[in-house]
Amino acid sequence: MQARDMKLKDIRRDDAFDFAFPRCPQRYAGFESKFPGLPLLIVDREQRLVWGHDYLRLVHGRGRKNVLAFMADITPAQALFLNFNMSNRLFGLNLYEKLLFVRKISAFCPPMEIQRRAELDFSLNDVLLKNLDALLRPSLRPLLAAGQLGLKAALRLVGFSLSDRSALLRLLGKARFSESHQLQIMQLLEEIAFREKKSLARILVSLRLNPLLALEMPQQKVIDALKRRRFPVFLQRQSAWRQWQKKNTVPGRVALNHTPFFADEEVQIVLTAKNSVEADNILQKLK
Repeated sequence: MQARDMKLKDIRRDDAFDFAFPRCPQRYAGFESKFPGLPLLIVDREQRLVWGHDYLRLVHGRGRKNVLAFMADITPAQALFLNFNMSNRLFGLNLYEKLLFVRKISAFCPPMEIQRRAELDFSLNDVLLKNLDALLRPSLRPLLAAGQLGLKAALRLVGFSLSDRSALLRLLGKARFSESHQLQIMQLLEEIAFREKKSLARILVSLRLNPLLALEMPQQKVIDALKRRRFPVFLQRQSAWRQWQKKNTVPGRVALNHTPFFADEEVQIVLTAKNSVEADNILQKLK
């Protein structure tokens, strides 16, 4: 690479090699003194910006006219890999940025090579590649970038209707659910929708979850509300069982259990004896 002093207006700032979202020029503040000698701007032979898009925005905002840049004889594929690996090592890339990188690099490299040369934390399987454009829709972008929508949940989400997808995105945007919770929410809603013959969006409106979402740590409360809607009879029996169990359990001595999902009326009673003599007495009384 050759270092040269370049005019900002001469650097071509198209987005061919840029996949940063959200833009954050201030993260480069102090880099010049913190990392002396680090090439903060890299351009190719055509003076297209390869790496340092946010840094260029930073110096442009400061009113500078010239900047030190490094020119490299580099192919588009090499430029994208360089940008990805440097950005990921320095800042850590979010899920949206990684997916956008995959779409751009896919024009130049097969999936196996991308997987080998880029530190992705997901597999480039056929399902993901087929749905890549859908995953990169603007509506999903903020949650993917913020870590509020996992990849498995996003792949499931893109299969929903526009209204159902929008309603779920609004819900997931109001609290940080784990990906397992995201998938559980979708599954419960689909089961409710199948039984009630309603759309997911209508069900979410009828659940009136906003008061729960305004509470601190609302995730489990939201899940519980969905379970009450999905399993109303089971939860009623579960509540009655807990009250009965509380009255009849002797702590440390007697444990009571019902059959899974109250499949029948049987109650399992587990007695704990202090020793074999007490156990004999208990068994004699049961005969």
